[in-house]
Amino acid sequence: MNAINAVLTIALNTLRETVRDRVLYAFLFFAFILTLGGIILGSLSVGQNLRILVDLGLSTISIFGGIIAIFVGTALVYKEIEKKTIYLIVTKPIKRWQFVLGKFLGLAICLFIVTILMGTFLVLLTMYMSPDHKINVELILSIPLIYLELLFITAIATFFSTFATPMMSVVFTIGAWLIGHLGQSLLALAQITESASLKATLKTAYWVMPDLAKLTLVRSEITSGVNPGVELITYLVAYIMAYIVFLLALSTLITERREFS
Repeated sequence: MNAINAVLTIALNTLRETVRDRVLYAFLFFAFILTLGGIILGSLSVGQNLRILVDLGLSTISIFGGIIAIFVGTALVYKEIEKKTIYLIVTKPIKRWQFVLGKFLGLAICLFIVTILMGTFLVLLTMYMSPDHKINVELILSIPLIYLELLFITAIATFFSTFATPMMSVVFTIGAWLIGHLGQSLLALAQITESASLKATLKTAYWVMPDLAKLTLVRSEITSGVNPGVELITYLVAYIMAYIVFLLALSTLITERREFS
């Protein structure tokens, strides 16, 4: 079995396991219901119904996609250890990096499907609600940025799953997600606090975690018809992808050092 086949086999098995998870369907159901609620909320604001629907829909995709990434991703590796199936895996000609990458890709594919389903649903809703029934191109262009953020959440959830229990991994991953969105607030708090240790902790958290709030801002600009610039979008994609590669490398290193015998 070559490297690519090994990774794809693990990825497809992970995808099948994730799709069978009833929690995934529950989150999809509530995501669709919440998006439909945008029609009701939008009707309360004359002339702003489409804007409210777009904002609520994108937030729904981001939040529910993040929840799926966290609760499934944090159990990716730990579940294999708990069920002792990893002992069988490591006896086969499969390298640890192939195992970690395959797990990550499996959930990444699942999230891609979820994002496409919810995104398509939202696009169709906005097209139905618009007076001229036109497709919102700006909305379509903003959805890949949500998926990029979900990939980062998946990577960090995979990282924590290599050495922590699912419960602790959930806490750590949610914390990292929040820090990524509250980075500027943490930096401002560090400027006014008198505690040297707290100041150092807040500044470290700000510099270590990626600025996910920037992704949200760019996404909002796109849906508002503002062109943020190809250079900025390219930078953000490369920036987040670098974090993902680094986290997967760390996950592989930790897995390599663990004894499964």
